Amino acid sequence: MGCLFGQYQYSAIVSGESLQSLLSAALSNSPHALLIFCCDESLKNHTFLDPILTSLQVPVFGGVFPAIILEGKVFEKGIIVLPIMTPVEVKVFENLKNAPTSSFDLTNELPNSESAIVLIDGLSRNIDFALNLIFEHYGKKLKVFGGGAGSLSFEQNPCLFSNQGLLTDAMLVAFMQIPWDLAVGHGWEVLQGPFLANEVDDNKIIQLNFQPALEVYENVIKDFENKLFAEHDFFELAKIYPFGIQRLDDDILVRDPVSVEQTSLLCVGKVPENTMLYILKGQNSNLVKAAVDSVESLITTNFNGQGLLFNCVSRQLFLENEFESELQGIASAMGNSELIGALVLGEVASGESGAIHFHNKTAITATTKTFPILTKELD
Repeated sequence: MGCLFGQYQYSAIVSGESLQSLLSAALSNSPHALLIFCCDESLKNHTFLDPILTSLQVPVFGGVFPAIILEGKVFEKGIIVLPIMTPVEVKVFENLKNAPTSSFDLTNELPNSESAIVLIDGLSRNIDFALNLIFEHYGKKLKVFGGGAGSLSFEQNPCLFSNQGLLTDAMLVAFMQIPWDLAVGHGWEVLQGPFLANEVDDNKIIQLNFQPALEVYENVIKDFENKLFAEHDFFELAKIYPFGIQRLDDDILVRDPVSVEQTSLLCVGKVPENTMLYILKGQNSNLVKAAVDSVESLITTNFNGQGLLFNCVSRQLFLENEFESELQGIASAMGNSELIGALVLGEVASGESGAIHFHNKTAITATTKTFPILTKELD
């Protein structure tokens, strides 16, 4: 029995030289694959990346995020290279904007896959469509989790690491033969609604109750905050009042409005047409409790002490100083294990029914049980 991850490698400086050094150290133990998390703030120049990534002889996948999580703390600068000590098969799907008319090859070459880590450009359209293709192909037998890469500038730039180089408008699916358990928690509660989303365009809410979406949304916030968007930064107010989609099979699915396009609201993730939307409100203590409780209910005696956390960056922006309490609570529930992850633009997780959902403002914690580690043969 062994650990899924080898010793992580971290550098506060992101450059060709520092990345080569991290990769050399990570590869010294002959991992089967490499997972990379990089802070957006540290990657202003990415021209050095493609020659390095395309030269790697092992599968590599990862993303650029607003921040990374290392040993239960948030880092807004730097890069992590994490060796994976079990076989991984990475599939790359590009041009998500054309996903409905594209042909995605979902057949994987890794037999008996039980799980997949999905990293996706969090500012792409058709994210839910792409995730649904995975579910339609594999059904409940494949446990899926991950998160959306990108920047808090909400400008779409190259943000996914692959053996093809740095990609944009893409999705990476890393198939694995090991099982994962997922803890999903958010703690948001209904404030007002429901409102009929009678006109939408993927992640754009155009009308609510047959009125301009921005007008309806602003009127609700004005009632509770006595503030107008014209007098405040939109995201500073909107981060407090996300939308919620009521589902029959699972808890409320949160949608984060991040910007305005004329009188429409742009969200991270699709909003189904003619669905009923609620406007949500959260209390810090409830959000922290929901994230920690979900992990506590998950941990079993054969937990091997390693896990990955994909936590929404706007959750951190809402909780502010209390976000550290959430991370400490999750780490404590995991036996103060080596907690690694990223602050993401949307979180991916299989639901109880098996359907794969794209969440917002939610904490997704993935843990593994003890299992045999296969030694990679050197060429």
